[in-house]
Amino acid sequence: MSTAMWPDWRADLFDPYKVPFSRRNSFLAISWLSEGPQPGFWLRSLRGGDEHVDDGRLFWLQCCDAEGQPCEVKVTLTPDQLRFEGNGGWLALSFADGDTVALQGERLGLMLGMQPKSYDYAQRLPDAVQISHARQDLSLRVQQSQGQMQLDAPWQGQRATHITLCLQPGSHDRLAASLHLYRVVPQRQVAAAFAEAQASSRTDFERWLVATLTLPDELKAGRLLAAYITWSCMVPAEGMLSLPAMYMSKNWMTNIWSWDHCFNALALGQLQPELAWQQMAVIFAAQHDSGRLPDFINDRYAYWRFTKPPVHGWAFARLRQWAPEFYTPDRRLQVRHWLTRQTQSWMAGSIKGLPCYDHGNDAGWDNSTVFLEGTPLHSPDLATFLILQMEELAVLAALERDEVEARHWRDQSAALRQALLTQLWDGERFVARHALRGEAVTGGDSLICFTPLLLGERLPLPIRQRLLAGLQQEGRFLTAHGLATESLSSPHYTPDGYWRGPIWAPTMALMVDALQRCGAHTLAQQLAFGFTRMANHSGMAENYDACSGVGLRDPAFTWTSSVFLLLGQGLMAD
Repeated sequence: MSTAMWPDWRADLFDPYKVPFSRRNSFLAISWLSEGPQPGFWLRSLRGGDEHVDDGRLFWLQCCDAEGQPCEVKVTLTPDQLRFEGNGGWLALSFADGDTVALQGERLGLMLGMQPKSYDYAQRLPDAVQISHARQDLSLRVQQSQGQMQLDAPWQGQRATHITLCLQPGSHDRLAASLHLYRVVPQRQVAAAFAEAQASSRTDFERWLVATLTLPDELKAGRLLAAYITWSCMVPAEGMLSLPAMYMSKNWMTNIWSWDHCFNALALGQLQPELAWQQMAVIFAAQHDSGRLPDFINDRYAYWRFTKPPVHGWAFARLRQWAPEFYTPDRRLQVRHWLTRQTQSWMAGSIKGLPCYDHGNDAGWDNSTVFLEGTPLHSPDLATFLILQMEELAVLAALERDEVEARHWRDQSAALRQALLTQLWDGERFVARHALRGEAVTGGDSLICFTPLLLGERLPLPIRQRLLAGLQQEGRFLTAHGLATESLSSPHYTPDGYWRGPIWAPTMALMVDALQRCGAHTLAQQLAFGFTRMANHSGMAENYDACSGVGLRDPAFTWTSSVFLLLGQGLMAD
């Protein structure tokens, strides 16, 4: 077993029924899919994003005995292999490259199959079996160096009626084969060797692990998982993706959303600044002429109906501070260009001097209670992010001795801060208001209204004190694991309510930074401690039950992994 290679490995965290098996720079993954006509492990293609055909299902995978009969197995996931044990034997899979899975075993075989639709077929070749997956525009080339292959794929005239391929052990009960996916012509003519594939994956992951932020000893198990998730969710530059990019997950959130990527970049910013830059640049490469960013991108398209909040100035400021030598004048000029256009895009839709959201999706807080009364909406988080973005633009202009531009952005930031304070502070708290009717949204109690704490000392002291007291009010937001996104005492609080209750990684990163800016270092450390312990126990889920700390929704998420690393490293500094 290769678990000995990873002393910090924990079976409950590396759960193959929750965490996909993949490797860096691959659009392939092996995932457990519990829904659909064939529950089980599937080899999937993640090209085309989360709206792609059948969640990217290519072929179901089933372990079998020497006679080709399905058998029960124990499954173990490590960064370098997916291993099955049962029936007195074993079978292990490892990625030889982004398009090839090598496998090896003893006394255990592998069946793979699909239910063909239009034009899907399989054929025997002199040295391989080829399976055409027309719906996904891919072909699979299966080759063996040890064992036997039995193909069952009756031809119907235009397609096969069904396709099942059984790879069985041969002499000495050994099996060795490879699965190679390609679009036009195969890039491999001989079977990939498992030992070489495993060594390649292991070496590549170990390099990534060395470049992963250092955490306290008690968080090492979570660090290994976070490193694996971020490493394995990297996909290569292809199609719409002009640079290597980190997907949000290889479960089903298989896109790059235009604020998620900022948190992933931040986790890379200190030790891998070039890769962090690429995570920011890959989204801005799709920026519309208007300055608007797409809601998300993948290798095949950008989605424009929504966008995401402008946290980018906040993120770039931190990246620049961590790697000042990397941010050369040319790169700073590029950042100014990106942020200027994005800021102008948001401000172009202002009403009464404040920018507006058109939908909860644009805020990233899809169903937050601040959107109960509809849109357009003045929300305090949006103004806060743009104030910080304008301040970063002023700093960038000053670094290039462009004092006219720097003064312009300082003035714009001051004016927006004044509008935030006069229109959205009601004397007791920040509120969201319907931009046209001017009415405050009062039906819920959302954490989003505490985002102005990011302004730190730019907020008057009485406002800061009021907000800090509200965060710590008993029975409201603060739990042992972090901050609920909706007050626990709100009538809209729901344990698995998406942005109406659960703890989310990005809000934790923002609020910990906000508290530090306000001088509330003890509370910031308390939040970081609670969140990292929760993730170290429950895994890197999309979000968490605020009271129990149980992971919710997608169980292997990159921005959660990245925030875990960032906050854990912050505990080292403390």
